Amino acid sequence: MPTFGHAQILGLSEDVRRAWDQEREALREAGVDADVGLARMQAVHDQTVALNALQESLKRQLRATTAAYVASRDKLYVVCSGGVDTLMAAVEKNSPAAKNHQRLRSRIRKPRRESVAVTAPVATPAP
Repeated sequence: MPTFGHAQILGLSEDVRRAWDQEREALREAGVDADVGLARMQAVHDQTVALNALQESLKRQLRATTAAYVASRDKLYVVCSGGVDTLMAAVEKNSPAAKNHQRLRSRIRKPRRESVAVTAPVATPAP
């Protein structure tokens, strides 16, 4: 099936329904109930319009949610980075403990290793 846009398909729907309405007599003579066909086309047309409106609404919500997420993520980094600074000051900035705490921030650039559970056979206690 060829790919057409939303407006093109809606235009086709309107044109076909208009033609069916104008050719009711020919459709009746061919044994086709125009009212049934028109009702079916109108129902699918209305469903398509409603689903497109929902899709567009969800896209807007997704964009807004993404912006809020990015802002929150950035704020979380600033808050945590400040937490590291406060922690380092509390244990004296140049102390070995402060250097360990400083590594929390520098490790952020390193990918986290996935924890892999290693199963080893359990040793049987000697009798």
